[in-house]
Amino acid sequence: MIRNVDKYQYQCLNDAKDILQSIGMPERLRNPRSVMVFAACAEMKAGDTKWRNISEEYHGTQFIHDFINAEYPNKAGLDNVGYAVNSRETVRKDTIKPWIAAGIMEARTGIPTNDKNNAYRFTAHFSALVRHYGTAQWGEALKDYLEVHEEYTAYLKQAKKIERNYETDYCGEMLVLKKTAHNKLQLDILDKVFPLVSRDSKPELLYLGDATERYLVCKKERLKEIGITVFDESSKLPDIVAYDSSNEIILFIEAYHSGGAFTLDRVNEIKRMCRAGTKVAFITAFETTKKMLQVYTTVAWDTEMWTADEPTHLVHKNGDKFIGREI
Repeated sequence: MIRNVDKYQYQCLNDAKDILQSIGMPERLRNPRSVMVFAACAEMKAGDTKWRNISEEYHGTQFIHDFINAEYPNKAGLDNVGYAVNSRETVRKDTIKPWIAAGIMEARTGIPTNDKNNAYRFTAHFSALVRHYGTAQWGEALKDYLEVHEEYTAYLKQAKKIERNYETDYCGEMLVLKKTAHNKLQLDILDKVFPLVSRDSKPELLYLGDATERYLVCKKERLKEIGITVFDESSKLPDIVAYDSSNEIILFIEAYHSGGAFTLDRVNEIKRMCRAGTKVAFITAFETTKKMLQVYTTVAWDTEMWTADEPTHLVHKNGDKFIGREI
């Protein structure tokens, strides 16, 4: 067994250890083996320093084993040999299974966790957190994450949790969301943004994702019916999707708390998920005008912005359309 180390020769391994420590992982789950497994699952190579493009793919233990030995030979220089083939089960049992229990990793659906043919990836919410590492938004993103996902050390202690939730009735459908700042903003969208953008103050709610329940509302058949042809990866979707029947427009709305504004790349990615000719509108909602101004230049033209501190107004970034309608 190799010792724990304070500093690795590869910066991305130091980063991985820091991320794991930040979410409360105990020492045995941020030891050298776990740190290198983390880097392999993210597909962070030895010279990589940017975490914004981490992998979303499933990886089996054979891939993890081979990646570590190729990118971090001799266990990142901590001994004279790499990881043996029979170490794959140790990786699965002593690192991956506890990470699944902690909610930062998931196994491929329909295959038992310990099946040799299984593969694993970071959850969408954890991946979103990791992408902020090394940026100015890291501290706020970490705070948001820990509001919803308890530290693993608390999980091990079986600390008693008092559930606190928001509840709202939307068109006869009771929605229950964890009490977080992000979810408060989502409720503000339902209550205050929808009446601004639709003649019908209650657009049809087709998708809403809570941090702990990706598909809190998910009406797949209806989404296909109105023109969204690809709906398999919720990580690519904004927080809310609704249909304004009075204008025949699909509303894509993002509740921006520490990330997720509608950049040009993101707008184009979502448009590719829609049938040609489908009318769409994009709205980024913010808690404050100050937060909006921090990312204003990255938000795509021809989209809308809304702030909770000025709730009766929309900000339109000039384009050919306003809320998806020709102007």
